[in-house]
Amino acid sequence: MKLIDIKTWTKDTRLTKEMRDAFYKSHPWEKCRGTILERDGYLCQNCLGDGEPVPADTVHHIIHLKDDPSRALDEDNLISVCFDCHNEFHPEKGFGKKKKKKISNKIKVFEVNQNPENAW
Repeated sequence: MKLIDIKTWTKDTRLTKEMRDAFYKSHPWEKCRGTILERDGYLCQNCLGDGEPVPADTVHHIIHLKDDPSRALDEDNLISVCFDCHNEFHPEKGFGKKKKKKISNKIKVFEVNQNPENAW
């Protein structure tokens, strides 16, 4: 992997595919990604806003990396999201609309009540 100097990136830096690929494999990105997932409790912030706790597996640049490379590691520009929400944020990647899953990845929260006496 070629070394990249993220510190020199500005808003006007034109990123090549090779530069983006190297960035997403870099130690600074992996460290920042882990920090953001931990900060957000490993929950999709988009789904959580809709009242549904869904596990997050991706960190999303609010202002896209290609639009402002200087914010590549800016924690205020990053949120944790689930795979489906990230695909909705990036329709240009060809994943299309959110598809209905056979198995939900939503975290089910429920209260357990004691069984009443003499239930039978």
